[in-house]
Amino acid sequence: MLKKFLLTCISFFSSIIFISAQDWKTYPYHPIGSSIHFPTDEGRHPTEPTEWWYTNAQVKGNITGNKYSIMLAYFYYPTFLIDGFRVFNIANETLNQFYTQTLYCNYSNLANDHLHIKAQPVGSIEEEWTTVLDSSGKLEPFEYYIFAVSHFGEIKARINAVKRPLIMGGNDFVYQGTSGYSNYYSQTMLNLTGTLTLNGITESITGTAWVDHQYGKMKSVIDEKYEWFSIQLSNGMDLNIWTIFYGQNQLPNTSNYKICGIHISELKDTTISNFNLTRLKYSFMPNSAFCYSQQWHFVWEGIDLIITTNQNNCEVLSPVRFYEGSTTIQGRVDGVPVTGIGFAELLHPYENPKIKFIKTTGNRISNDSIKIVWELLNPDEGRPIFYDLEFSNDNEITFIPIVQRLTNTSFDWDSTGSEAGSSSLLRVTGYSIDGTLRGNDTITIGTEKNETVIQPDFYLMQNYPNPFNYTTFIKFNLPQASKVNLSIYNSLGELIIVIADGEYEVGVYERVFNASELASGIYVYVLKAAKLVLRQKMVLMK
Repeated sequence: MLKKFLLTCISFFSSIIFISAQDWKTYPYHPIGSSIHFPTDEGRHPTEPTEWWYTNAQVKGNITGNKYSIMLAYFYYPTFLIDGFRVFNIANETLNQFYTQTLYCNYSNLANDHLHIKAQPVGSIEEEWTTVLDSSGKLEPFEYYIFAVSHFGEIKARINAVKRPLIMGGNDFVYQGTSGYSNYYSQTMLNLTGTLTLNGITESITGTAWVDHQYGKMKSVIDEKYEWFSIQLSNGMDLNIWTIFYGQNQLPNTSNYKICGIHISELKDTTISNFNLTRLKYSFMPNSAFCYSQQWHFVWEGIDLIITTNQNNCEVLSPVRFYEGSTTIQGRVDGVPVTGIGFAELLHPYENPKIKFIKTTGNRISNDSIKIVWELLNPDEGRPIFYDLEFSNDNEITFIPIVQRLTNTSFDWDSTGSEAGSSSLLRVTGYSIDGTLRGNDTITIGTEKNETVIQPDFYLMQNYPNPFNYTTFIKFNLPQASKVNLSIYNSLGELIIVIADGEYEVGVYERVFNASELASGIYVYVLKAAKLVLRQKMVLMK
């Protein structure tokens, strides 16, 4: 009798919790503490300059058994005679195939009282993303129909939210980057059913989806690159993670640049910024032009996750180059093993390290300690670099290790064991944690008594970011005191502005170029110093 009574109580209270947890599955719905009202704020916001609706999904074909990942996004970003653009991707993960299409589009309908998008991509047929209507013509709360088509295939699907919306920032308003802001919510778990056509083969599909909706003044992704992740865990938790890069590849530890919304349960969400995200692996795309991170270690309190991309070929080329692909998650939450699925959207590319020796000092005749100093010319806080030092006395036929996996850019070398009084070739090699990204520099150490000094060359770095919108950074090095002139010219050779002019001491300098009043196009920046003239091109895209 006691057991039956307890089971009855558990069933009763479970019903109460379920009813409470489902109180959101109705229109209108207003999350407490936020400014969002559903369904109104699912639609277009005419007072905001930029808005987008995004969904990703991982599904299985019920005929072929293939696993597919899908991404579809509509952007309202008016320019000239175009309202915005649409990005549509399908990946056949079983066969490691990736298909993508970006088209400019106009919108014949962007409802502002509920979600109803009718898009007319240039050169294609009309597409639709709309809230489902019931038999009486009323909106079905948080249920949607999607139809999109491209040259490689199409999707017709119905997605039905099974969790309350995750309100980013707690109140739906977040600052992003230096001057951007966004109203932002996510629907972290939706059941998906429908049909997928790919390369002429149509089959029914089932799976799970994720929806993001943002509207506000989002900083241009040309200015501030980011890495974004959606995560759906096996224990019912979901995470929305952003990290935004600033300036010279910096990752500021503030909520403007790091934000993570966590759906803990149907009754509890939180937003945090004091998490750690470490890049573990990198991969160049098949054309070898861009390299993106492909594995990450996320840690916050009891959450410890490894995020890994499923394919290394999911690069979208327009309107800017970025990676968009599915992920697999493994890890622990409070010590309990979890698995999961997700998506990664990566707009920050990584470069091979560029390394330059600065100088060495010491007495090689008596084998004294030699101080070796070098510089990383393109630092990136998302790509920590390790250094190996080696020397060769036989014209690079063999190299003898001095030290490995340094993290500093200097080293005191006890040259005992090298040939005193002879010249040696010194090599420093820098590499990422997985060895994918690599660079090196060499220098000859002479036999001068007491000191051997090696000065680096004059150099003018490629501006960052490039292409850029409004502002970019230009870096140059002076190995000797010089009169310097750094100027910007347009493609016709006309002087636009002088951003540095005068006497400069030895050192590395960085200047900011603001092009807010200039038109899009190619510009040239020219450094004149010590009778040398160095030039680089940059692209302004607005």
